[in-house]
Amino acid sequence: MMTKKKQFGWVLIMALMTACSSTPKQAMQKEVSTIDLTEIEFSSTPQPLSDFVESIEYIKLSEDPLVTDARRINLFEDKKGNFYLEVPGGLFKYASDGSFIKSLIRIGQGPNEINHKSNAIFSLEQEFILIDDNGKSYYQKISLDGDFLDRISSSIIVDGKYLGKRNIYDYWKNFELYKWSNRYDLPNQGEYINRDSLYFFYIKDLNTDSDIYKMKNHHFHIKGKIDGNWYQNYSYPTYRGELNDSTYWVKPLFVDTVYCTSDWTDVRPLYVIKKSSSASDYEWEIKLFAGDRNVSRSELTNKDRLIDVLALENGILFTYFVESGKLGAGFCPANGKAETFSKLFKNDVDEFCPPLNMERRIANRNFFQKEGYIYTLVNAFEFFEEGAKPPFSDLTEESNPVIVKLKLKKNGQ
Repeated sequence: MMTKKKQFGWVLIMALMTACSSTPKQAMQKEVSTIDLTEIEFSSTPQPLSDFVESIEYIKLSEDPLVTDARRINLFEDKKGNFYLEVPGGLFKYASDGSFIKSLIRIGQGPNEINHKSNAIFSLEQEFILIDDNGKSYYQKISLDGDFLDRISSSIIVDGKYLGKRNIYDYWKNFELYKWSNRYDLPNQGEYINRDSLYFFYIKDLNTDSDIYKMKNHHFHIKGKIDGNWYQNYSYPTYRGELNDSTYWVKPLFVDTVYCTSDWTDVRPLYVIKKSSSASDYEWEIKLFAGDRNVSRSELTNKDRLIDVLALENGILFTYFVESGKLGAGFCPANGKAETFSKLFKNDVDEFCPPLNMERRIANRNFFQKEGYIYTLVNAFEFFEEGAKPPFSDLTEESNPVIVKLKLKKNGQ
């Protein structure tokens, strides 16, 4: 007969074995919230902005220089409250009150000049900006004041052979998110590919200059056949952003899970998105982006599809497409169910802000998320349209766009 002491020891060993055999994913599933889009429908009635916004602030930009349409501008804010407007071909810096400070890049062919800026990648924690000069084999690294710092090679060279470009997509704290193309040439016609490759992205620790994490694509076996032209989504390789001061979120384009992390040593599911059985899935999207003829033209125009996602602390903003070509945006709270989505979000928070097209903003990433706020730009003339009102007495229809700062609701509000 087993003694009590031995019995206790055996129970303890079994408990430890059970605990060790539980995968991190299983343990973390208890904290995961659901996003239910199973019965989502398009509505001609705008969604209420108050679903996710508590209050709104406005910041007027200097009239000089004149900037372009707000729909073509990306916005950033540093730790000191300065704003940065990435406009086509340029990059402007403003003080926290909207007064113009300076242009940060010089256009030209000379030393440290930019020939054709295609993208600006901000490291606000490390206080630098990478400028992607189209056609160059390097990124130009500048300070937040526009001073030249360095050139960062974007070439992938193995055994003396150029294999492609190292694409840097984002910085958060001391981490760099990037993806690299493992071949220089485009896929061949008839070739079967998974455009996401084996890893969705890689994370490098800037303090140690070493890779510390890579998100594996467990759907890599799913492939589409290259047939004709194939294209790349603007948000490739993944939707991403700061959830709050200590948390970063990511969602690979066609995966129905939003993940989050605080330091890339513990990456856990945050939201699991539920869709109807008739909506597009990972396999369908992979075939579509490959140009695979197994995705018919009729399916393309009649398939329900979750398009873009912006994760918030209490749910997600999303864009959705349904049969008959209806495209719009909606909000779904964590552990909630979204019933409708629309072309616009109507302002029911204050008397100033015009209806917002969140579908366009999410798709083009015309926003900046920080510390419980979403920042976006709204064209001045829109404040003079029905249902809106200029927030400044000296604002005219010809004025520069206005920075709109949306304070997000917290959980339970």
